Amino acid sequence: MKHGRIPGGRCFGAITGVQILASAVGLPTPIALPDGRRPDWILNEDIYALLLGADYAVKLQAMGLKPEYPEQVIGLKRRRWTHLIGSPVNHDEEHCVHLGVKAVQALLTQTQLSPSDIDLVLLATTTPHKTTTSSACALGAACQIQAPCIDIKAGCSTGLFALMQASMYVKSGFERVLLVVSETPSKYANPRIQETVMGVGDAAVAVLLGPGSAEQGLLGGLMGSDGQLGELVQTPGLLPPSVAAIEAGQYAYHGEAAVLKDAVPPRYLDALQGTLEAAGQEVAAIDWYLPHQVNRQLTAGVAAKAGIAPEKQIHVLQDYGSVTAAGVLLALHSIQQDQRLQPGQLLALNTVGGGLSWGALIWRH
Repeated sequence: MKHGRIPGGRCFGAITGVQILASAVGLPTPIALPDGRRPDWILNEDIYALLLGADYAVKLQAMGLKPEYPEQVIGLKRRRWTHLIGSPVNHDEEHCVHLGVKAVQALLTQTQLSPSDIDLVLLATTTPHKTTTSSACALGAACQIQAPCIDIKAGCSTGLFALMQASMYVKSGFERVLLVVSETPSKYANPRIQETVMGVGDAAVAVLLGPGSAEQGLLGGLMGSDGQLGELVQTPGLLPPSVAAIEAGQYAYHGEAAVLKDAVPPRYLDALQGTLEAAGQEVAAIDWYLPHQVNRQLTAGVAAKAGIAPEKQIHVLQDYGSVTAAGVLLALHSIQQDQRLQPGQLLALNTVGGGLSWGALIWRH
């Protein structure tokens, strides 16, 4: 097996005869903000008001910051949350299973399928609703799907890794595989870190896969992990929670931003280059580049270094925020929904996330 240039990466070959049949999204019900409003979308100015107060514009100016920065540079505009960041935990809030159910129901309605038509359910999430039980089984039960249900978790690369696994299941004989990626990072956002509060969004995306032509499916890819870098992005608290760890904020996201800036871009590029080699493709053949939806400036820079034109890059941060593992498949849903994605086109999916985990794959639609 060929290794990536960065230790921890492994290339893999084609899993063809698989196609993406449909996709759908599930969003949280709008929540109440401190001013009593329940807007359809939480905008950047709503978050500034939450963090800094109604006079946030004056405070930002005093700090030398521009309120337009998140949208103009990072790509953030709106998002939905299941949890008001900084408020007490409330177990009556929606969680990953609830959002997954919404996405599945929308997909079944769109395809006119019944729950009995589904042969396998994969639920990919880094924010499960319970510690030890299966969120996938809870999702299957809530959707009245009586079929095997499996949980997958691998940091922000979970969605990409799960798409590869779903393809393997189709190839092995499962005719309709339902992949759901459902994330609620608002429940774990550190209210002391403005970038995290501004960045995260909650959503679920459901993707239905089934048998396709010999030309369709996964042409090659790369998956990588390095647990020695796991502390760069994590919620450091161990399970089960302790009072001391809760009081210390150990169950909110923490990261080493300075180190991440050095560790992340090379892994995007290594995964993409290794994947192109594994798939026997040139970068010019890529029709759509779907990166992890975390920072438009970062991923656009990666794409530029790889030689991918801006018009081929798909960014949906402005629509959903950073929905961790779901972002790359939300980007896929976007181009499928508006029919930009056409038969025969090549997709390059590319992620780096907690773990550290990273990867890429080339998919022919």
